[in-house]
This record gives sequence, C-alpha cells and structure tokens, in this order.
Amino acid sequence: MIKLYHHQEVALSYMRSNNYFALFMEQGTGKTLVGLFRILDLLKAGYIETALIVAPKSALGAWERDIDLFDELDREILKNGITLINYDKVWRGDKQSPYNKKWGCIILDEAHCIKNRTSRRSKFLLKVATLSDYRYILTGTPIGNGQLENIWSLYCFLDPYIERGYPYSRIFGGSYRTFQDRYCILNMYHKPSSYIHVKELQDIINEYSYRVKKSDCLDLPDKLPDEIIKVDQSEKTLYKKLATESALLELDVLAENPLSRLVKLRQLCSGCIKLDTGEIKEVKTEKLSILQELLEGYEDDKKIVIFAEFKYSIGKIGTLLKKMKIKYVTLDGDQKDKTIWRKFQTDKKIRVIVCQYQTASAGIDLFASDTIIYYEPTLRSNTLEQSRDRIHRTGQTNKCSYIHLLTKGTVEVDIYRALAGYSDFSEALFTRYMEGYRRSYNN
Repeated sequence: MIKLYHHQEVALSYMRSNNYFALFMEQGTGKTLVGLFRILDLLKAGYIETALIVAPKSALGAWERDIDLFDELDREILKNGITLINYDKVWRGDKQSPYNKKWGCIILDEAHCIKNRTSRRSKFLLKVATLSDYRYILTGTPIGNGQLENIWSLYCFLDPYIERGYPYSRIFGGSYRTFQDRYCILNMYHKPSSYIHVKELQDIINEYSYRVKKSDCLDLPDKLPDEIIKVDQSEKTLYKKLATESALLELDVLAENPLSRLVKLRQLCSGCIKLDTGEIKEVKTEKLSILQELLEGYEDDKKIVIFAEFKYSIGKIGTLLKKMKIKYVTLDGDQKDKTIWRKFQTDKKIRVIVCQYQTASAGIDLFASDTIIYYEPTLRSNTLEQSRDRIHRTGQTNKCSYIHLLTKGTVEVDIYRALAGYSDFSEALFTRYMEGYRRSYNN
C-alpha cells in the first residue's frame, strides 16, 4: 500500500479537480507518484484508455520505478495504459511520429523542456495537446533566469487550441504576441527585457498551479531516499569483451588481474578507458547528457555538489559546466587550495562544486547545497556515507537529496547495491559479479 505524504495528497487533489493543471514541485518531493495516481484514477474510471508521459531521459527511470511500487493489478493497468517517451524522440518525424495522435492524458515531466516555444519539440507537443482530454505539467523550474515569457509555452500546453495552423493559449487569451504585448517590454533586439502587469501574470500562474518546495514538506525525512537514474550502456560490445576476455586487443588493453579489470570496466561506464600506454581514450557514454538534463532542471540560484571518482570524469564535468556557463569550483587531488569549498559555501555566483571522493568526502562543509549528484559510485561504503554528510550537517535547513547515475547492465549497479547495504565492494564481490555476468552470456 503506497502512502502519500501530505503535500502529495494536496497535489493529487488539485489534479483530480482539474482537467489541466501544473505541479511546480521541486526535485525530491515525489511528483511522479502523484502523476501516476491521477492516471490510474482516469484509467480505472474509463475516462481515458491511453496516457503519454514525456520526460527527459534522466527522469524516465523514476516513472518506471514508481510504477513498480503499485500492487499487481494497478501495476498492470498502468503498464497497459501508459507510454513513456523522452523529449528527444517524441517529435521525430513530426506528422509521421507514432506519438502524433489523440491521447487520453498527456503529462510533461520537467515541462520546462518546452519553454522555447519555437523549438520543434514544443510545436509538436502543443499541437498534440489539442487532441488530449487531460493535460498536466510537472516541473520544479517553470521560469528560468527570471524570463517570464517562458511560461507561455507551458501554459499554452495546458489549454491550447489551433488557429491558422498555430497553437494559441486560452489561458492567456490567444497568441504569444498577445501575451508579449500585455506583459513584456522589448529591447532594441525585440526581446523581452523587463515586464509589466507582473502581479496579474502571477495571479494567472497561481490559479492553475500548486507549488511545493522541499523546505515546506515538514513530513519528509531529513535525508530523502536515494534517487537512482539508470543510464543506458553505450559501449556494450567493448564492455562485454573486456568482461569476458580480460583484454581489448584492438585498443592494446590488457586487464588480467581483478583490480585492473574492475577499474577499466568502471572507466567504460563513465566514458573513457586508460590504455596500457597511459593514454586516455574516450568512449561513448550518456552520463554527461543526463547530468546536463539534471542541471537544467534546477533554479538558477540552486547550488549542487557533484562527486566523481576519476580525473577524466572531473575534467569532462568541468567542460560541460563551462559550456553551460555555470560557475563552479573543483576540489580534487590537483587542487592546491584545499579550502576552495569555502568559496562554494559563501559565493552566491558559484553554483557547483565538483568533488573527488578521496579529497572531499570528509572534513568539509557543503551545506550551502541540499543536493548531491554521484556521477559514478565509489567502492567504499564509509566514503559514500561521509560524502552524504557533507551536506547533511549543522547549518542545513533543507531536506537532502542524493542522486546516483548508474549504467544499466554493468558493475556500477552491483557496486551501488553493496554500498546501499553498508558494505564495501570487495574483490570477492567483484569475482561473484564476473561469474554471474559470464553465466548470463553463456546461457
């Protein structure tokens, strides 16, 4: 029996009272469960036969996980009625897309992904929304960078209509131009630079939304349950060959002893492999794109801690943050200033600190953030628990979230399983993992 927290029950009551509505719920407050309960209501009552859930790749696993929390009968109803798809795929082919049809209900998770009204994904979803009977948007960041114009696409999705081939918003009384003329002052480049009638706009936004912040959820535990994001394995062939043959001859890589093989398998999960020559070779991984999706889903003043094991990973994360124009600091073995974490604590402009487990898992305070993203798992349970406590300590006023990126079908899953049981991932556990892996491919 699934027990909802009070704020989830309130959110669900709003969804049940409205055919279209927005839940502005921060990460960690359980918005996927609320969405699933609403869909289950509609399916059981016969009001809908199908439901489409569109989410970033990073969020799809949460929906799959929460569906499995329901009892067998409800789980079967949900699985038969729901189609899960990510934003990158849903619009491909436009009119020929298999998702370009009538859906009983559509839910956009991390709905800020359609804030750009001119993008192909937004245009596609706004038109498909006109065919749906029930429409809901979920996000913790409805307006990024204080750009109020971004709300138009989200609210157009809630109650749209098509005129002369273009989507219009009933909530805002027509086209984007109508919205812009009412609420925006344009600069010399014809872009919104400031806003008017802001209270009126905020009242409209509030009328169709319910806002939940972690800090307001008094019944949540101080440490929220771990959130596991399953990352698709991009280098299955290389991974399988190294796991079963202990060598990648085409890359001049030999990993005969268990420790060497474990390191190299973990490296493959994170997008690299160290050759016997000492050279680092890049391989495909979706971890960086998943991390980008996560970072884009937070408010612009939100501080985030990222933990990683490998120097290569730390470097790639830094490159991504620069590309996203996010100010950050790094605390690793190469950082000469070991007190740089104090800048993260005090400088409001620094949004992210990238930490290496060995350097930053103990002896420092990072409670300016309430969220840690684990880019790759460590092997020692004590190191993980110490890293958790960097944000959960005296001075923390919010509930703490812990997000783990784990590559599906790899040793990372077994490593996390050991850590979750407060055990180190030992050589014996790795040997057991390898035996099971080989059996799965030999059968």
